[in-house]
Amino acid sequence: MKLSNRQIGAVGVSRVASALFRLGYSVLAPLEDFAGYDLVAEKNGRFVRIQVKTSEKRDAKKNRYGFMTSRGCTNKESYKKGVDSFVFYGMDEDLFWIAKPKDCTSRNSKRNAKTGSSWRILADL
Repeated sequence: MKLSNRQIGAVGVSRVASALFRLGYSVLAPLEDFAGYDLVAEKNGRFVRIQVKTSEKRDAKKNRYGFMTSRGCTNKESYKKGVDSFVFYGMDEDLFWIAKPKDCTSRNSKRNAKTGSSWRILADL
C-alpha cells in the first residue's frame, strides 16, 4: 500500500521524535498545524524549533532524496522565521540530515544517500 504525503510526513515526525528522546531531549509538538514547525526539542534549557521533511528515495539510479524546503502548496513561502533547523529524514534507508533554513535557498533540497547519517546526528542540534 502506498502511503499518502500526510502519512509519510507523520512517519518522519515520529521517527525524529523517537531519535530525539533516545538522545535525552524533551520533545514538544504543537496542538495545531499552523505553528510552522513540527517539533520543539529541549535539552539543558535550550529550545530548538524543528521542521521535519520526509522523503522516499525519488530516483534509485541517482541514489538521492528530494525534500521540499518551502511551505504551502501555492505560494511556496520559505521558512525564514519560526524554524531553527530542518531535519531531513530519508525513509527508505533510515537516514538523517540537519540543515539551517538560511542554507536552504531554493524550494527543493536534494540529499545524496551517501551523505546521510544515523539518528545520532541529531545530537548536533
